[in-house]
Amino acid sequence: MEKVFKVLQPKYYTRFQCDPDNCQESCCERWRIIIDKSTYDKYIQSQNGIIKGIVKEGLTMNPTSLDANDYGIINLNKEMICPFLNTNNLCEVYINMGENSLSKTCKTYPRTIVQVGDVVERGLEMSCSVAAKEALINNKPIELESIMDSIDFNNLYVVSSPIKDLKQIEMINEIRRTIINLLQMPKTELSERIISVGGFLEEILKIDFSNPHFEEVLLMIKDVGKQMDVGDFKTIIKNKQQSKNLRQFHHLNTLLAMKFREGDSISFFSKGYIECLMEVLDAFSGKKELEKYYKRSYEKYLRPYLDKNSYILENFMVNTVFVYSRELLNLKDLWTSYLKLCVIYGLVKFNLIGLAAYHKGMNDELLLKLIQSFSKTFIQDKVYWQSVFEYLQEEGLVKLNSLIELITE
Repeated sequence: MEKVFKVLQPKYYTRFQCDPDNCQESCCERWRIIIDKSTYDKYIQSQNGIIKGIVKEGLTMNPTSLDANDYGIINLNKEMICPFLNTNNLCEVYINMGENSLSKTCKTYPRTIVQVGDVVERGLEMSCSVAAKEALINNKPIELESIMDSIDFNNLYVVSSPIKDLKQIEMINEIRRTIINLLQMPKTELSERIISVGGFLEEILKIDFSNPHFEEVLLMIKDVGKQMDVGDFKTIIKNKQQSKNLRQFHHLNTLLAMKFREGDSISFFSKGYIECLMEVLDAFSGKKELEKYYKRSYEKYLRPYLDKNSYILENFMVNTVFVYSRELLNLKDLWTSYLKLCVIYGLVKFNLIGLAAYHKGMNDELLLKLIQSFSKTFIQDKVYWQSVFEYLQEEGLVKLNSLIELITE
């Protein structure tokens, strides 16, 4: 049953359409696919011969299910592909049972739909190549819009935000608005903007969110945002960049290598990311003085492209903040959210420098391939991110002054 909601979404959202002809990587392979209980029961009870044959081994109950939305799991085959996908890359559910029989997950992806209080927030995940191109290849900043729209919760995968307190929601929304404004600050290096986000959050964490005078707390958040100036951090960044102890390549290379030890096995890596990774490893293999080579490669092969197209990475970071804000912006653990943003940016940049060195330059197609495949491989791996946070603690890379080492050029 459809219900009308106030919807907050990036303006690119309504332009997106699934485009199999231009899709660079199928959404039906190489990751964990969950389905809702209604769909699970429908497939189990189906009398269609093809569907019955698939569900025998292709469908199981989810032992870690939290609600009816993630009740079942589609077990990928030996090729790490959804078993409902036939040899012609067509969905047997769609063919034999009709579009309405697709799971909520399949109907929704790459859209993210989150109910926050009486508002629904919608965006697109960058793990879809078509969505990434629509959202990122636009030299204008991502804009958000509020509209009224009808949404059928029974037909789509809609996540309910665990945050129910309307005052807390408003505080998080104000923090997010400021973060996005800082990330979209013109005529400033993106790394400097990310550092300014850290400066903003450092000040925010001094506020007592439990203060019963809500309007007073909200005003303090707004005041801190108004006072932020990227210029305040330029001297700190410059001094850090000139440090002889800079170990950016070492730390990012270590964080990347941890993905092979923690979280999903390599069989769940995006095919596109494996291709990118092989080129990155080849670019750095056998090189002496890696920290210097890494910096020279950035200046020679990647920076000229980013100087003209910096909006792509800006849009990626802004989209990450918006789409995952209910996961990221926990008032009790804001700094961990910031650590994740810094590492995401650092690892994307690390991979891009390697790719640029390998190809002797960068282009839109290559950058989009990296962002899409990186998003699919890294963003949702909770086990991996826990290991990342532990490493940052062990290496003393949790304070703003030290995080500069991970992200500045």
